[in-house]
Amino acid sequence: MGNFKGYLLRSIVMNGTTPVYTVFPNRFIKFDSWSSNPKQREELKAYRDDNSRELTRVTAEGKKTKITFTVRPLDLDDKIELQNFFYSAEVDHVQRKVHLQYWDDENNRYDEGYFYRPNMEFPINHIEGENIKYKELKMELIEY
Repeated sequence: MGNFKGYLLRSIVMNGTTPVYTVFPNRFIKFDSWSSNPKQREELKAYRDDNSRELTRVTAEGKKTKITFTVRPLDLDDKIELQNFFYSAEVDHVQRKVHLQYWDDENNRYDEGYFYRPNMEFPINHIEGENIKYKELKMELIEY
């Protein structure tokens, strides 16, 4: 099992110089939708030499991770818990910049980074008395 500690994602909030971690609840994740592209390489330019036809690739130094997954249907309390997880992880509210630790399947260990969290949309499925039931929602986290 190596370095896996039972979670795919957790937030990192600094309390002075001490990190405080909060695990993203696994029960929210539709596991067959989880996709993590750790340390994606960005090709800046590629070309072939006119004579030798040798391929030359210029790749950016910085490698960024993208995480996508579907959140299972939620009720109102679960939706608030999900929102609070991301709001508390924000280091910049205007940019929706969150500090996260994630499971890196490429290296079989945890890594961390600052991610952009796009708008969260919560489509309503139905209402049960004083509770709202929400449909699945897509999450995409893109490293800065």
